[in-house]
Amino acid sequence: MPKKILVVDDDQDIIHMIKATLEKNGYEVATAADGYQALKVANTNAPDLMIVDLTMPLMDGWRLSMKIRQDERFKNIPIIVLSGLLRDEESHPEQFESGTIYLAKPFDIFKLVDKVKELLAKRQSS
Repeated sequence: MPKKILVVDDDQDIIHMIKATLEKNGYEVATAADGYQALKVANTNAPDLMIVDLTMPLMDGWRLSMKIRQDERFKNIPIIVLSGLLRDEESHPEQFESGTIYLAKPFDIFKLVDKVKELLAKRQSS
């Protein structure tokens, strides 16, 4: 059974690129354009990992991540945060909290796929 990934971003081009690449790598991908949509999708089709943009309308990525972490079902789900706000990865920790990884936009799609594989492998082994 393929792992489920929820991609949350208000930029449809980014969603399309990530979704197509992850599906080619054998993942099942759901998408949402904001935090509220993401919560609805997560509640009906629980993801194994989330990729979340920080800057979105209605509910941003920070609030979404906090709400996800407060839910017992999702508190340990790996989250990859994408953002153009913090461009210099060297001056910011890659990992904000357990299970949350930061990647600066623009990002390397191959590095993103590697992080997805790494985080899902860690989750499966624990």
